[in-house]
Amino acid sequence: MRHIILSASIVTTAFAASPLEDKGRPVANEPSRTPAETAAMMKVPPGFKVQVVTSEPDVVQPIAMTQDDRGRLWVLTNTNYPVCPGEKKDSVLIFEDTDGDGRADKRTVFYDKLTFSSGIEVGHGGVWVGAPPNLLFFADKNGDDKPDAEPEIVLDGWAWEDTHETLNDFTWGPDGWLYGTHGVFTFSNVGKPGTPKNERVGINAAIWRLHPVTRKFERWAEGASNQWGVDWNDHGEAFFEACVIPHMWHAIQGARYQRQGGRHFDQHTYEDIKTIAWGRYEKAAYSGMMVYLGGLFPAEYRDTLFFHDIHMNKQRNERVVRSGSGYKSEKNGDFMVSEDKWFRGLQPQYGPDGSVFVNDWYDKVPCHQQRDFTDRSNGRIYKITTDSVKPVQVNLGKASEAELIAHQLNANDWYVRHARRILQERGLSAEGVTALENILFENADDTRQLRALWALHGCGKLSESSLHKTLHAKSEHVRGWAVTLACESSAPSDATLGEMTRLAAGDAALVRLRVAGALQRVPLEKRWPILTVLASHEADAKDQNLPLMIWYAAEPSVAADPVKATELLASSKIPKLTEFIARRIASK
Repeated sequence: MRHIILSASIVTTAFAASPLEDKGRPVANEPSRTPAETAAMMKVPPGFKVQVVTSEPDVVQPIAMTQDDRGRLWVLTNTNYPVCPGEKKDSVLIFEDTDGDGRADKRTVFYDKLTFSSGIEVGHGGVWVGAPPNLLFFADKNGDDKPDAEPEIVLDGWAWEDTHETLNDFTWGPDGWLYGTHGVFTFSNVGKPGTPKNERVGINAAIWRLHPVTRKFERWAEGASNQWGVDWNDHGEAFFEACVIPHMWHAIQGARYQRQGGRHFDQHTYEDIKTIAWGRYEKAAYSGMMVYLGGLFPAEYRDTLFFHDIHMNKQRNERVVRSGSGYKSEKNGDFMVSEDKWFRGLQPQYGPDGSVFVNDWYDKVPCHQQRDFTDRSNGRIYKITTDSVKPVQVNLGKASEAELIAHQLNANDWYVRHARRILQERGLSAEGVTALENILFENADDTRQLRALWALHGCGKLSESSLHKTLHAKSEHVRGWAVTLACESSAPSDATLGEMTRLAAGDAALVRLRVAGALQRVPLEKRWPILTVLASHEADAKDQNLPLMIWYAAEPSVAADPVKATELLASSKIPKLTEFIARRIASK
């Protein structure tokens, strides 16, 4: 008899196993431990320690979590898993440490009538929850920790063929959009309620985003497998993990990645982008992605990637190094290894004191096909911290505009991100614009310049003159991000397109990659000058990203104008691009 093995981050076909076997994947043949025992069984580097923040019965099946501007944990429970939609019995819970001892001593029930749910984020006057078939918004304008009304259905059409591959891992991007991930064997067709089928956005194996104000929804990148985690490094480069196929990926707007299965939405993709992984872990399934920028851990951990290996009861750590237009990952060792085989870490994230919170699904089995003895009665939240940590009490909601802008220079990116989102919610004064422009144009650190750039953009205060000045910045990262933001919401001006042509002609490979990604958002007839320049770089022929990203931008223009396509074909110095142009012309 054949069946499907389904874990929180893996899907593959296998023959039936005995109740305590999982085709080579670890199953805990030992009793459960108390939360304190489990914390003690987590092996972390010298100088670190693990604390229990909360545990059963106060929280069970904590599938996702986030933090508000006071550093409180908002935890989403899912006792319906794997049945979807399930019964209206799950909750959004708020946990607070009021005395600074590291353990939550206050528990608040925000909402307790959720069906199967998989993602949560807080901001813009409420709480965002993914509960197939819907993405919900619970308004809480007065911040009293009670919904103002029943939730608004912001988007519907989220499917659940595979109940651990639907919308998940909500997080605010540096550009002010709400991002999430989605797996390969769930086939969603997303739109606002009432949207006709032909106007909806198809989603499978993707990173998506939603603007919290305009409610515009996009498939931001597609492909891979069952990604359950995306995060950005200090220079605003995004990374995600996936399962079954290689585990590590550099997330690029408009990219199409190697898929575990199925087809890309564009039948003329021809080839997709491959992994940046150093190699493969054995018997592994992954969840969560955190680029550590918390300011507490030693310097060797800053800007490195943390993610959980569910089957192997570990928190893995990798660094990324530049490679051509993108990156490659390098193994950095396992940061945490649990000797309790019930530990199922999901979603690491750092907080206002720089410590890292971990939600633990805590289960005897990593895969839910053994449903008869899968435990629904437990769950834990831990805090990985250091001996030098100092308690922090914070409420950024009460901070002034000047204080929020000052936080754009904070060593702990928790403050940077929350302050940036609050500025987006409030709007900027003229004085605030000037203060951020001073950081953008005068600060010597390009990571701080980027923070100011993102804040100005999120608040709608990045003028075209400032944008064009930024396109001449010393840092390739700042120039590249300026290109991305220039093409976000509307067709860029001819002057901006001229600047993009200049950058495409002579700038760094990373900037050319940003140009190629942004070019997908430019009207077809205006792409040709930039495409011609991008295609002239013979040195980019062997780059891991550029030939394909240029093709993804070129393909609809090639289809629309065969005459100009023939001219591009003749001038291209990138063999793969030349081949694909010819194939597309021949397919007409």
